[in-house]
Amino acid sequence: MNQISLLEEEENTIDNEYETYYSIRTKDPITVQKILDRESRIVVEGINLFEDAIAIEQPVFIVLGGDKGKSEVFWETGLIGIGRIVRMPFDSGYAGRNYRIEIDIELLMNEPMSRHDFLHYANAYNVIGIGPMTKWEPNQAISRIERSKTITLVRAMLDKYSELEEGMREIFDQSFMANVMGENQYLIPQSYRYGEETPLVEAQENDMVIDSPQLTDIYEPDIARVANGMLMDHTALFAFKNNINIGSHILITGPPGTGKTTIAENAASEAKRKAYINGYIVTTATADWSTFETIGGYMPNHEGKLEFEEGIFLKSIRENKWIIIDEFNRAEIDKAFGQIFTSLSGKNVELPYKDLTTKKNISIKSYDGLKSYYDSSIATYWIGKNWRVVGTMNTFDKNSLFEMSFALMRRFKFINIPVPSLDQLNLLIENSDIEQEDKTFVKKVLEQSPKSLGPAIILDILVYLEISGENGRAEVLCSSVLPQFEGLVLNQIERFYRKIQTYLTMPQRNMVIQYIRDFFDLDLNTYKETEDESYYD
Repeated sequence: MNQISLLEEEENTIDNEYETYYSIRTKDPITVQKILDRESRIVVEGINLFEDAIAIEQPVFIVLGGDKGKSEVFWETGLIGIGRIVRMPFDSGYAGRNYRIEIDIELLMNEPMSRHDFLHYANAYNVIGIGPMTKWEPNQAISRIERSKTITLVRAMLDKYSELEEGMREIFDQSFMANVMGENQYLIPQSYRYGEETPLVEAQENDMVIDSPQLTDIYEPDIARVANGMLMDHTALFAFKNNINIGSHILITGPPGTGKTTIAENAASEAKRKAYINGYIVTTATADWSTFETIGGYMPNHEGKLEFEEGIFLKSIRENKWIIIDEFNRAEIDKAFGQIFTSLSGKNVELPYKDLTTKKNISIKSYDGLKSYYDSSIATYWIGKNWRVVGTMNTFDKNSLFEMSFALMRRFKFINIPVPSLDQLNLLIENSDIEQEDKTFVKKVLEQSPKSLGPAIILDILVYLEISGENGRAEVLCSSVLPQFEGLVLNQIERFYRKIQTYLTMPQRNMVIQYIRDFFDLDLNTYKETEDESYYD
């Protein structure tokens, strides 16, 4: 075959728009351990999408999820490597619509790559399934990635771990790797060939802060970095900055999907970048939280003796990191805070636990220094001036979940993140890369939704439709939109379905109807065709 024919064949392979790849995310400790041990034929459970599209030998990106605030999550989260499907879906239909697959491990990286590692790549920073797009991720989840984004993902992995190149060539074909080694767009923006020096390394170095006692006493974030392109008024971000600088802890409120958690993480990243703090820890409050999760408690050590094991709050103090508590009021927070409640007002407390080595009672104290740390010689956690608790709370939840006492609320400043205007959200939709028919569909969903949909939810919808096109409309309704309607009057859900059903094919309508029946216990087969709007009030 001559060179021209070879190139034509390669182009035909590269341009195959129907070729897709998948990522699999798990936070199940047993599955994670098997992955890290490179075991063979690892069973991955709880998958319920793309069953008919999966093929034997299909490469899959392996992502480790989980809440780092929980003791059973012993691993770092993020993209850890690439595997291959070795058994077709089986046990289809167990626990609802779930099925299982088996994978082998092809390669693992030394450390997982987080979404932050992909921010410099125009075609990879928002890939579904590689970083957390929602707060309620299942134990296992599968996401589809189009070929062009997969190429950029592999390029990002090689930029960080060049020693993986040989392994990558064994997984992906020649035409695929030719694209990986070719030009890829960075969000500098400029294009570079593989191996050339780029500003990426310098940018990453500028983002890093070496843990150092030389901290600054003023929090001066780059507000644009905190917003990170989100559709919002920056007034709330300046209020966040000012309240941090007067020593306040923060509670970010707003409707679902307004980007509260993202803003909290971006603000904490800026605190680290500007040497205000050493980092941050993210955890999600739950109804069964107690002082054991937050403060700590006695646990048997390897010798069988009871030893104090610190909770997530004390860990953040010891590591000099902010603690971000997502879904703040999903816990009985006054009870769960325990002695931290007193510490937030700057007072010293002594815990009812003794240090096994010093035999002293463990204490939490505040002092005038900037850095927080643990002094093991006197069993004392020292809270510095720069340590903060940042919580997020959905305003739609505030009356239906646990309430906070006024005493606790006085220890926080509330920063509200409102939903952007309909015109702003429509502009966001218009500026997306989806087809015009899909833009019309998303606008209709936004217009008819009985609950306000924030920009984070709209972005989820746009990203999904960019990958799937109109074939993904029912899937995105079931995954991103309808779960927001929990707690609504059923007539409102009927009305929403009636208004948007014309944008769905018959199979898609059946899928949505089935979801509504399962999720809301509402049988739309009996729903009325009526033009009387008062019926839906």
